[in-house]
Amino acid sequence: MKKTIIIYRSKTGFSQRYAQWMAEELGCRAVPFQDRGAVRLGEYDTIILAGGLYAGQMAGLNWLAKRLPDLAGKRIAALAVGCAPMDTPDLGESMDKLFGPLPQLRGFYCQGGLDYARMGAVDRAMMAALRAALRRKKDAQAMLEGISHSFDGARRENLSEILDWARQG
Repeated sequence: MKKTIIIYRSKTGFSQRYAQWMAEELGCRAVPFQDRGAVRLGEYDTIILAGGLYAGQMAGLNWLAKRLPDLAGKRIAALAVGCAPMDTPDLGESMDKLFGPLPQLRGFYCQGGLDYARMGAVDRAMMAALRAALRRKKDAQAMLEGISHSFDGARRENLSEILDWARQG
């Protein structure tokens, strides 16, 4: 297998867990985002960024996007980790909006979860505001129930698609 690196940006641990699982499966390193400066991306054939999905934006994606011109010829993927189930009807459209402007990379999604105990105060406040807004919408009760408490939806088998892609390299 060619040389692969995984860089992850994780606030509550779900992206980190997925990155570690991928590293085990692919026999490569998973590096925390804060240590990315020590990684020479040019030395790798396959680069995977894993990051949390917050209000439609993926943590770390702007950083990777700025480096794409220097990574021509590399296989590059981004794994967005969010709290929505993998079979959410609008998920494909959301991923197209997120990754569509970056045709140089392959985008993937995996459900993570919510861990209110590990969230910072700003994130908890944003989630409280979202819950308040959803309470006013009659057609949003399922979503409200889904984000009203901590849960763990991360499953190793959710990685099958990105692992297949990485192994094809």
